[in-house]
Amino acid sequence: MDTDKDGLSRGGTGVKPDKTKVAVEIFGMQYWLAGHETDEHLRRVAGMVDDRMRKIASGHPRLDLPRLAVLAAANIADEYLKLQEKVEKEREGREKLRAEEWLELRRRYEELSDEHRRTLESLEEARKKEAELAERLKSLQEEYTKLQNEYNEWIQLVDSEPAEPGR
Repeated sequence: MDTDKDGLSRGGTGVKPDKTKVAVEIFGMQYWLAGHETDEHLRRVAGMVDDRMRKIASGHPRLDLPRLAVLAAANIADEYLKLQEKVEKEREGREKLRAEEWLELRRRYEELSDEHRRTLESLEEARKKEAELAERLKSLQEEYTKLQNEYNEWIQLVDSEPAEPGR
């Protein structure tokens, strides 16, 4: 934002065409404010400076205009820095929280990965045991069938032999 109480831009470059330029009153004096912000924003800036200067002047009525302006600027800069520090602390707090959440998610991921690995190992063991039991069942079924056939052969053999007298 460029300012000049006479309405002239400082720095010799002039006001760029895409800048907003608005007339404002600060502490009873007319100023032109120019910047890339809206008229409303520039008026709010001027209002803030005017309010601050009036507040300081009410407590120190003998201050001349330059000292009053410097104290107002120092007060506003102090507020700005405090807000900047607050924003930085909040940003750091969010980053710390995000890092803690990431660590917790990473820990939980590792925990679930271990659990998944153990479950897969258990599943593999169960499949091996199932295959062993299926093989054992097949073997027992074959043995049963063999014994059943032998039994049936014995029954036929006994039934086909002539009965002995006296029995």
